[in-house]
Amino acid sequence: MGASHSVSLSNTLDPLPPTLHRGLAAVAFFGLLSLASSVLLFLLLTVRLAVWWRKGQLRQGANQFFILVYNLLFADIQQAMAFALTSVYLAKNKIEVGGTTCWANGWFVSVGDLASGVFIFSIALHTFFAVVKGRTISDKTFYLWLVCCWAFVYVMAIITVSRHSVVYVRAGAWCWVSKEFEAERLWLHYIWIFVAMFGTVVIYALITLSINSKLTSSNPGNRAEIASTKRAAKWMIIYPIVYIVCTLPLAGGRMAAMTGIQVPYWYYCLAGAAITSCGWLDVLLYALTRRVLIFSKEPPPKPDFGLHTFGWWHGSNFYGTTTTIEGPLSNSKNFSGRHRRSKKSSSGFRHVRKRNSDEDYFASPSEGVITTKTTVEVTSGTVHGYAGSDTSIFEMEDKRAITQSLSE
Repeated sequence: MGASHSVSLSNTLDPLPPTLHRGLAAVAFFGLLSLASSVLLFLLLTVRLAVWWRKGQLRQGANQFFILVYNLLFADIQQAMAFALTSVYLAKNKIEVGGTTCWANGWFVSVGDLASGVFIFSIALHTFFAVVKGRTISDKTFYLWLVCCWAFVYVMAIITVSRHSVVYVRAGAWCWVSKEFEAERLWLHYIWIFVAMFGTVVIYALITLSINSKLTSSNPGNRAEIASTKRAAKWMIIYPIVYIVCTLPLAGGRMAAMTGIQVPYWYYCLAGAAITSCGWLDVLLYALTRRVLIFSKEPPPKPDFGLHTFGWWHGSNFYGTTTTIEGPLSNSKNFSGRHRRSKKSSSGFRHVRKRNSDEDYFASPSEGVITTKTTVEVTSGTVHGYAGSDTSIFEMEDKRAITQSLSE
């Protein structure tokens, strides 16, 4: 059969036409790539969740965005499984209707495509609440939403298979719901994919408008906030673009077929390669642009999923803070006094408790005074020997000095 061969049959295809054979090779390749990458990251996150839970680091709950990505990966695994099964058709050089492979292929297409769209939309909605509304969702509401999402996905698929004895047949280049059941195709599958697609675009558009508004009204001196906002605005646009580019070709092709248009094999294979790329592209996209949430060695702080977590290669340390202190120096007397106080005492430890507030060394800005700027990197975390305590470095030095004095 030539490259212009159109898809019209739903029975067993034996052998595969050359065009379909070459096209399914691409579909199977990207399906296996998405399956491998999604499973790998899913297992990595599973191990980290287990380790954090065992160490008692999730007592306050897990980061919600982290959990959403975790669920998206599970959806991507099912979607990738659907198209990875086309490798069986290649190995046998036929698409056999009525077998286990055909049924599994159709089931995972129904479940995986819809689940992927649902959780892409959920991530967009969650980001909207965090960025635009500036508030978090309660754990009760959040996990109830997750349960409803999965229940919705599986109920749609179960309804389809329960209404008819034979549902999954060859639907062009692979197995899916028979074209005889167009109502089920539309109302139990594609209508919701289009809702998720359109909703995701609208939500990210609103988020982008909100970010631009923040950039306009932000304080020019707050460079850290402006930088994180610009970074978020830059990468935020990628999420809906990737989802639409990957999903729209197949959804549009199926809708065209429902109107009677004959869709050729090569188009289905191109669209199949695109939609099954959702898995490895999601892994790449979220692993790089939200690396601070995905690959942190410590559990991400529960409420941490705002604008500053966006970036192509953002740092992985949640606990680092940059503080900028600005102000003119006061007279040299105060400065020399601070220098004297920094000297070690006879016991060998600095009596840091005797120091005055750093505010003593900054005067109110006055005309003609040159101000100084100091950037201080503050890192909080567990101090060796004081795990689980809130003891500061100054308190530690005081304790050591007191202990040594008592021992003498």
